[in-house]
Amino acid sequence: MRSDPSTILTTCVLISAIVSVVYTYTTYEFGEDCDGYLTKYLDEDDKIYVEYNGKKVDRSCNTFQFKGESDDYLDEYKVCLTPVYFTDPDCAVSVNIKTSYFSGTEHTITCTKNKDEKYCGSQDNTFYIEFKPRSSLFYNANFKFLVTATKVYDYSDHNAALIGGIVGGVIFGLILITSFTAIFCWCVCRRKPSQGRVLSPFQGPANVYVQYSSQQEENNAYATISDVTTNDSTAEGATPTQPTSFQWSAPPPSYNNVMETTTTK
Repeated sequence: MRSDPSTILTTCVLISAIVSVVYTYTTYEFGEDCDGYLTKYLDEDDKIYVEYNGKKVDRSCNTFQFKGESDDYLDEYKVCLTPVYFTDPDCAVSVNIKTSYFSGTEHTITCTKNKDEKYCGSQDNTFYIEFKPRSSLFYNANFKFLVTATKVYDYSDHNAALIGGIVGGVIFGLILITSFTAIFCWCVCRRKPSQGRVLSPFQGPANVYVQYSSQQEENNAYATISDVTTNDSTAEGATPTQPTSFQWSAPPPSYNNVMETTTTK
């Protein structure tokens, strides 16, 4: 029977995926692995198992320590421990969770306490798992824990949000300043007084244009109008009176009359 090429390809892909998933799991065993207190780093994609199978554990190998970390060292994680199973019929062992070798115990797992509860350490702190025998019957105990890391601070997202907030604040500030400036200029221009004074038709001297028959009549007319204007200006505060009437002076004699008079004499 001939196999379908697409089926073979799908099978290979699934096998590769399963193998890759299997190899992402790492197991550390008390009494078997001893790495000299080296810190193991893990991120959100890593899964680590810590187990015990009744072996004798030396004091120099009784602690495993973990810390969350990724390619961006500014990200922050917290490490969590989830019991898979915990069997200790003689209550002969305990597991303590600490933040350093010399700090106090923050969480304890025994046959009667916290053996089914998930526990997460503090943000960005190292997570210490310490094995302690309580009696000589420790060989009857066995347990297995799953250790994972949860990202609690993403520097990239935080940085992008910070930059976006700054840019938005700057744009809002510019809009606000522009709006206040426009309102201020509008108010100033509206209240600014006119540069000159507009006189009514009854204020000030009138411009009189009269066609005169001779230069002498024009001079006499300007002299009379100037006298009237002067009298009106100096009478400020006085009771207004009727304007003084005047008559035009007689025109000067013509040239012929002057010559006849001269001849007669």
